[in-house]
Amino acid sequence: MNKMQKAAWYQLAVMAIVLSATAVIIAILSYKNGKAIVGPDNFGVLGFLGLVGLADIIFRLKKGKVEFDERDASIQKRALLLAYTTFWVVFIFGSMITWAIIGPKGRISVNVLPIMVGGAGILVITVQSIAILIQYGWKGKDNE
Repeated sequence: MNKMQKAAWYQLAVMAIVLSATAVIIAILSYKNGKAIVGPDNFGVLGFLGLVGLADIIFRLKKGKVEFDERDASIQKRALLLAYTTFWVVFIFGSMITWAIIGPKGRISVNVLPIMVGGAGILVITVQSIAILIQYGWKGKDNE
């Protein structure tokens, strides 16, 4: 398993753990208060998604060892292209649906903006990680 695959698995694991913890906390607080509580105050645990950024430090290339070739570069490029294409399709579709529901005279709370940014980041990293793992066949670099 190479650096990109390890980083992809790490990023998916961190996101799954943090999103699950956030869902559990929101469920517990909603149950405790007797009503659904979803708001910016309950998303503090999502700050731990910053741990995703440690993947490059944890899985850095070792000096003197070739671990990244043309095939790896091609896989990374295709994964990024798919991730950002997915992001733009979802973003444009979501914007148009929101406009259709709320209408041209409607307003959206500024609290929605950080949620949109965070959701976009989660979407891009998830799609990129899954695309990397699919292109390698979910196993090792040479399907070991």
